[in-house]
Parts: sequence; C-alpha cells; structure tokens
Amino acid sequence: MTKALITGVGAVCPLGWGIDKCWDDTVAGRSGTARLEIVEVGADDCKVAGQVPARNGTGYESSPLRLLDFYRFAETEALAQAGLERESVVRNPRARAAVASHGFAWKIDEFTAACRGKTVNGIDLSEYVRRPQEGAHEGIGADFSERYSGITTACSAGGVAVLEAGEIVRSGLADIVITGGVDANINEVIVAIHSRMGVLTRHNSTPESASRPFDVTHAGFVIAEGAAVLVVESERSVEARGAQPIAELAGWGTAVSTAHLTAGSEGGEIQALAMQRALDSGGASVDDIDYINMHGTSTEDNDISESEGVRKVFGKTAPPVSSTKGVTGHLLGGAGALEAVFGVMAIHTSTLPPTANLNEVDPRCSLDDYIADGARHGPCRGMLTNSFGLAGSNASLLLRQP
Repeated sequence: MTKALITGVGAVCPLGWGIDKCWDDTVAGRSGTARLEIVEVGADDCKVAGQVPARNGTGYESSPLRLLDFYRFAETEALAQAGLERESVVRNPRARAAVASHGFAWKIDEFTAACRGKTVNGIDLSEYVRRPQEGAHEGIGADFSERYSGITTACSAGGVAVLEAGEIVRSGLADIVITGGVDANINEVIVAIHSRMGVLTRHNSTPESASRPFDVTHAGFVIAEGAAVLVVESERSVEARGAQPIAELAGWGTAVSTAHLTAGSEGGEIQALAMQRALDSGGASVDDIDYINMHGTSTEDNDISESEGVRKVFGKTAPPVSSTKGVTGHLLGGAGALEAVFGVMAIHTSTLPPTANLNEVDPRCSLDDYIADGARHGPCRGMLTNSFGLAGSNASLLLRQP
C-alpha cells in the first residue's frame, strides 16, 4: 500500500494571506480575531469574528465570491509549493479533488432573503435547507467533474476532506489529490444561528483575546473564515516528479456520537476512539506522538471532553497539546484543513505552536501541558490533529515526518 505524502500547502485566514504569514503569527501567538465589521448583526449576537484582512489594506466587502477567492488563493499557493500546474492536474485522470465547506456562503444573499420570508427566483427557504452545499462546491470542483468530492460534515469537514484524500491515494485510486477546506460564513444568518445556540464567545469587549481555549474564562468560540489546501500524492507520483514531500499523511480515524447536537461525548470516549483509530491506521503508538493540535474551540464542553479523550488514549504520558484557534478563531468547515496545514508546518519547522490567551487552565481540563508559555522548538516526529463537529462528527489525522 502506497504512502500518502504531502508536497504542498497553502492558507489564508484571519492572520493574513499565505502560509508564511499565517504560520509566523500562529507561532508568535498574534491574534487575528477582532470586532465584527463586515456585516451587521443583531443586538444580542456575538460581536467578534476572525475576518480575513484585505490584501490591499482598504477593506474587504462581504460577497458570495469571497469563499471562492479564499479557496483559489490557498490552492494556488499549495500547488506552487508542490511544483504542479493546476491545468495539468485537472487534465490528469489520476488526479482528484476533495474539499470541505460549511456550504451556505456561495448564495448567502439569496438565502438571507429566503430567511426573511421572500422567494428568490422562485426558490424558498425550504429548498435552501435541502441543498446547503450546492453553491459552494459547484464553484470549487466543477473542473474535476465526477473526480470531485464535496464534504459538508460541519466543523469536522476539513479534517474529513483531508482523510478522504489520504484514503484515495493510499488505496491507489489516484496519484494526486488537491484537498482542504474553506469557509466564508461571517454573515448575519450564520452568526445569528450560532449565537442563538449559545456557542459563540461572550467576550465582546476584548476581541483579540476572545478565543481562549482551555482557559478558566473560556466562553464560546470565535467564528472565522478562510481556506487551507494540501496537495497529497502517492509515492509513485512524488518519485516520478522528483518532488520533495514535507510530511506524510500517515493515518486517520473517525467516530460519530449521536448523544447531543453540540456537546461532546461524556468523558471524551468518542473523541478518544477517533484518535485511537488514527494511530491504528498509521501503525503508530502513543510514544510516536510528540504533539497534538487540539480542536480546542474555547467552549467549555469541547475543551473539557477533548482533554478527557486525550487522557483516555495517552494516559499520564500525553504529549504537549495546543489549540491554534486562540489566534485564528474557528473556521467551521475550513478549520480541520487549516489545522492539518499547521500540523505539517509543526513537523516541517520543528516548532510546536502555543495556545494563545491561555492564562489559567480550567481545572476541569485534565492534561498537564497546553503549551501556554510560547512556542516550543524541537523535532516533531509525529502528531495528531483533531476536528470535532456539531452533530457528533469526529475526525483525527496522524501526520509524521516523511
């Protein structure tokens, strides 16, 4: 069975455009969350978001094309790093694409009108609810036709897309897969929905530090936007091109909990199952893992249950962990892909990013080392990155040195 090797990554997120900017700020613990400006929301809604900055510094209007703009930028960067031309990849019958998105952003203006009781071009709200993913993915995957997979498993979607790419390559179905996740869902509808669910931050007065994973004051996540893309290739493709892999996508695991829409499994059992399956898939043991990039949303339930899940798998020997959502916020459908990219960078640069805004660990978070004291430098042989979504969809990826 061939290895699934990562040869290129690209990213755009609230920290900026390009993986170098995103990674440098993540390592430095510089926050990209700010007061919500690109849309107006209700008086009772969250007022903080992780908004992608304008490339020209003059502002960035909300638009249905925003999502595709993010994705194309990250894809272009990843392909360039891998030494591939997009046109040749699209023409290659041994190439595919698997990309995640929350789904609604592409036609959000029409969806908003439908929510207000209007029909747009004869389409009402019920039709949009039945087809949430259509618009986003028709723009991303059209060139690949039947060789494209669109993933919409809520907040785990980015991780699920990456593991699907690994499965496709490792099983021999394709030699190259462009994969990742993208979201552009900072709009009045999505903010209002999540605000009513009670999962968004209540720290409106301190936007830059509003995302506080594992901290005693964690009070909800910060909704964010952006995209991350990885190029996953077979050993045969890498060797034929003389390419240089930067990491191996070595294993993956999924597990589903049906207990609650937003709550994690009691005691972290389902999260633990996803992590253990990722280790088993890659033939790895707990001793092979030097770091875990946690889902770490800054909600009490997730931070506590995920910590318990890690403890179940690793016992008292859990490696250092951190959540990069302290600086990026939560990209929803794009989160798992961005954090997979950060995992690749941790391996490639021998640097473990810190958990920003963590001043006092919630005593209910049961691990010993949340990397609260700045980035760590040293070899990272292997790592796990977790993506745990609404409605109980959980995914864990195992990355290691190539």
